Amino acid sequence: MKDATLIERAAAFARKAHQGQTRKYSGIPYVTHPEAVAHLVAERTDKPELIAAAYLHDTMEDCGVSCGEIAGLFGAEVAEIVSSLTNDEQRKAVCGKVAYMTDKLRSLSPEALLVKLCDTFHNITETPNQHQALNYKLIVEGVLARRPAGWNEIHEQLAASILATYSHKWGEVE
Repeated sequence: MKDATLIERAAAFARKAHQGQTRKYSGIPYVTHPEAVAHLVAERTDKPELIAAAYLHDTMEDCGVSCGEIAGLFGAEVAEIVSSLTNDEQRKAVCGKVAYMTDKLRSLSPEALLVKLCDTFHNITETPNQHQALNYKLIVEGVLARRPAGWNEIHEQLAASILATYSHKWGEVE
């Protein structure tokens, strides 16, 4: 495994970490989600650290992997991105999901924001739950109302794709 690239190692780590987990509504293996997010990120950048972080983005939150473990295996930059994408469940419960996530997205680095928007895009395309999709829509609208520092055309395109997906699947009914 020493000779494997950062991306290949991250993909293998994600497959092992998410082994046995399934997606909430479909029951398909969970690892298909980080794989899809990594592909979406790779379509927008060739930076290995961002693609690796996309594979690993749910490992701390869902698999109990530590930031130190990620840093040791994949480097400080990947660990920082994954850590910044990991939710503080207590704060989320106090603030409410939409407010918490809107603030969180506004505080992310441009690199982490790219991963998070790809994550959100994949989630909204996959969910059959309109309430969950509405939350994604409201979060993106909140971020668009006050775009964070470093916001760029790629972020803008992803936000537009998320909103278009919501509109296509559920119309403007709220």
